[in-house]
Amino acid sequence: MLFLFALCLLVYLGNLRTVPLARGGDTIPNRLIPFAILAHGAPTLDPFRSDFRNAGVRTWYLNERRGALVSFYPIGTALAALPVYVPVYAFLALSGHSSPGIMFALSEQTEKLAAASLTGLAVVLFYATIRRRSSSRVALGASLVFAFASSMWATASQMLWQQTAVAFALALGLWLLTSPRLPRWACAAAGLALSLAMTARPTAALLFAAGLFAALLTAGDARLRVQRALAFLLGGVPLIALNLAINMYYFGNLAGGYGLIAGMHSSGLFARDRLLGIAGLLISPNRGLLVFTPIALLGIIGLARQVGTGKPRDPVLASFGLASFVHLLVVGTYPVWWGGWSFGPRYLVDIIPVLALAGVGTWNRLGAPARRLAMIGILWSVLVQVNGVLCYPASQWDGRMSEDPARAAWSLKHPQLLEDFMSWAVRDRWSTPF
Repeated sequence: MLFLFALCLLVYLGNLRTVPLARGGDTIPNRLIPFAILAHGAPTLDPFRSDFRNAGVRTWYLNERRGALVSFYPIGTALAALPVYVPVYAFLALSGHSSPGIMFALSEQTEKLAAASLTGLAVVLFYATIRRRSSSRVALGASLVFAFASSMWATASQMLWQQTAVAFALALGLWLLTSPRLPRWACAAAGLALSLAMTARPTAALLFAAGLFAALLTAGDARLRVQRALAFLLGGVPLIALNLAINMYYFGNLAGGYGLIAGMHSSGLFARDRLLGIAGLLISPNRGLLVFTPIALLGIIGLARQVGTGKPRDPVLASFGLASFVHLLVVGTYPVWWGGWSFGPRYLVDIIPVLALAGVGTWNRLGAPARRLAMIGILWSVLVQVNGVLCYPASQWDGRMSEDPARAAWSLKHPQLLEDFMSWAVRDRWSTPF
């Protein structure tokens, strides 16, 4: 497994690019808060006020609350990345170079290392989960597909998106919840892991609920099931309480920054434009999961078999399959369902570990002709990810399509994958800088 982690780290860092402050956005607070916690013991960005001011960039992702400069986004992603920052900060502190200015400058590279490390760990955890159910050969093959034929590569491993932390925490939670005989300690640890996902992104509350149901539904007598569920809930209390306390203290509401915009985009859940968003996340040419990662179809089929039968075959897949379906409905009906300036269906990265786990079961049932077709899907999926880590954003597609990004996601006239590749092909750079 160490080899697998090292391979992932090497490939994820191999495009040799990071995101400059001027080109960054949602992930900027996540790259700085770990340093602030380690150096000053608080999840604020006060130490970097002068650095932001001197940079002269727009900082829509920051808020001035109670005299402190805080992130609009939840604390979870920064907490997930914190272990990666510890040795970096320790080195800076021991060498006498731990000033805010130096940490601010180094955060660009540390963010990339943290994102690649979390994603690499998610791949290792996925391998360990599959190994419990299949041979080492199947587990290794599935892990390589998970690592390099999905948005775990082009999205999760490249920046500290909220989805990076959610996918890592979910992979950890799935590994724990598939433990043999599911001991109570594993349930408590899974509750902690999935509460980390929830503190990174509120929609991950669906995954936390799925974990609770999985603990309840896994085989055992009634007393054991209740004990597992209580252990899971207790495991989730510390991080959830911390997140709620931070939100209440700085924002005056339990939802934090998101509470400031609640109701701004309200409309019918199944209004026509919202239904187009759900379809867009699945099949649109420039954001569709089945366009960017067609091998995910195996996962969808696997989850459908779990949820669509009268008696669930696997309590973990059934619970998380239902949560994944609801997640699609929620993010698909969000007004900015295309995920802003990003590559592929970013809002579905959260559930890739579930799709991958379900996809392995589908693969095992395929005959030879179907597996050959699946291999074509895997090849295409890998090539798309290569496009994302090397070619994107060469054509500046997001900026050119910013007037109506929802319509642009469906555009056949302006295929992002092709336009980025064509623009990249005439450059003399290994990878396109942001």
